Amino acid sequence: MINLLFWNINRKNLTDEIKALCDCYDVDVLVLAENKLRDVDILMNLNKGDGRTFISPFNPSDRISFFTRYPERFLELVHDDHWGSIRKLTHPVGIEVLLVAVHMPSKLHHSDQDQAFIAVRIAEEIHKRELEQGHTRTVVIGDFNMNPFEAGLVSADGFHAIMDRNITLKGHRVVSGKKKKFFYNPMWSRLGDASEGLSGTYYYDSSKMTNYFWNTFDQVLIRPSLLSCFGSNDLKVIDKIGNVSLLKNGKISTQFSDHLPLLVTLKVSQLNLENGS
Repeated sequence: MINLLFWNINRKNLTDEIKALCDCYDVDVLVLAENKLRDVDILMNLNKGDGRTFISPFNPSDRISFFTRYPERFLELVHDDHWGSIRKLTHPVGIEVLLVAVHMPSKLHHSDQDQAFIAVRIAEEIHKRELEQGHTRTVVIGDFNMNPFEAGLVSADGFHAIMDRNITLKGHRVVSGKKKKFFYNPMWSRLGDASEGLSGTYYYDSSKMTNYFWNTFDQVLIRPSLLSCFGSNDLKVIDKIGNVSLLKNGKISTQFSDHLPLLVTLKVSQLNLENGS
């Protein structure tokens, strides 16, 4: 089992909160965006007490930071650029997964078209690395700065991330004569106040004509070959750390971050590698 925690911490000093989350949810791999803290300061806090020791593998980009309780060789750098980082994550039982962490551009400074083009570029890089590694056991997690229904997430040339698990299990569809592989996006089921948990992961109130208020920018995308080790209960948008709420007056408290943390569990020891290529 792999417990992944992602949090865009909005340049805040949240070392105590990060420590509490990792202890509470037995986190194996921690991924942070908008982290301006020194790795050593985070590690000193994470490694207080009697738990397993976290390390920080080489983080070439200042947009995404990785921390893990696995040996460094188990989280091998494959590719890194401004918008995303790809690691080969090896579970102690020997199963390899491609872990892609993204922090895509903000809508404050980039257009929807910009975001869609960058999504295409990242998707192409993922495909390239899957071919190199010889499997499609890929999970993408991070701050996409787009909602699940936007073009960069759903288009065939983008992430091609859809809401239906059964359709995803078909593996791909043919578009303009080319096979386009699917990702499954479970965050579709977390939209709105009738869903499990909160209405989104990021709150923004504007005076524009179109205003969603709650946005689901923080997401996880999963290839079909990993769906056998992921269930609906293996995803959590965290709104409380111990007895401390991350919300205030129905919105995300600016005392912490402007994003909520995302926890994902992959039961990779259950994976049948013969069918998980």
